Amino acid sequence: MTKEKKTILIGMSITILLLALAILIFYFIYNNSKETNNDNTNNNLINENINNNNEEIEKPAENNEASTPQENSSNQTEEETVSTPSEDEKIVTIYLFRGDGCPHCEHAMEFFKTLNTEYPYLRIISYEVWYNEENRKLMEEVSTELGIEVSTSVPLIIIGNDYNLRGYGEARNDEILEQVEKSYQSDTYEDIVEKVLENSSFNVTSEKII
Repeated sequence: MTKEKKTILIGMSITILLLALAILIFYFIYNNSKETNNDNTNNNLINENINNNNEEIEKPAENNEASTPQENSSNQTEEETVSTPSEDEKIVTIYLFRGDGCPHCEHAMEFFKTLNTEYPYLRIISYEVWYNEENRKLMEEVSTELGIEVSTSVPLIIIGNDYNLRGYGEARNDEILEQVEKSYQSDTYEDIVEKVLENSSFNVTSEKII
């Protein structure tokens, strides 16, 4: 074999080896890329399944949250039905004529707010008289009707047409509650403030305490 043929054979062998090496390299790269794509696809499928499962789990929770206010609303309605007097049931009203900034008036209001559930037939209405002229006129007219001193001193507490208390202290709480029960049981109970309002044109502003 001549030297030239040996050189050609060696060159062809090297070329074939390089070609085979290139094919192997390409094969490995291709397989790795394919496996990576498969892994990504599987991961995406897994994530989608997880998300779907989470949504299925969360949906009942959302339904529960939505139903809770409705249940509470239903309970509140039932409670209000129990505590609210019917149209035919007698209502006794305590009227509080007060001054904005008067500490004794504030103490009276705090006491009255505690009676919300104890006396379902009780209603408490407040009139501010230091800064509301129409409310003050109402207090003066009611005082005249009851035959008591016409004054701007507050608080003035009125129940029916036979109980009035100017000023307030905790020592009078039992007395007020006894009058409430007495008025409720009385056949001659008359709401004097309501009567005055019906026969007047005062443009009053009231606040319902309970």
